[in-house]
Amino acid sequence: MRAADSSSGLPAKVLVGVTATAVYGFAAPTRHDAPTAQAFQLPRAGLETAVHQRVNVRVLELVDGVSGSRIELEGNRLPVTHSRDVLEALPC
Repeated sequence: MRAADSSSGLPAKVLVGVTATAVYGFAAPTRHDAPTAQAFQLPRAGLETAVHQRVNVRVLELVDGVSGSRIELEGNRLPVTHSRDVLEALPC
């Protein structure tokens, strides 16, 4: 699992922000710390999304319609991570 995480090119923990025009990902050591660096930015125009359920996590898949690049983000199904807020902000 750690090998897959390190090969993804994304930080282990990501803070996701959704605006009317883009989806942003920032490296964030914890939920309480300020983000340290921007990990990705995807325009919402042409963005395709899908949600996959696993045992105790939801996987949000973001696909850039132009380039076809994919980002998979896992969020705990417990409400502490606010993954539901991100899912509600994006059309899945």
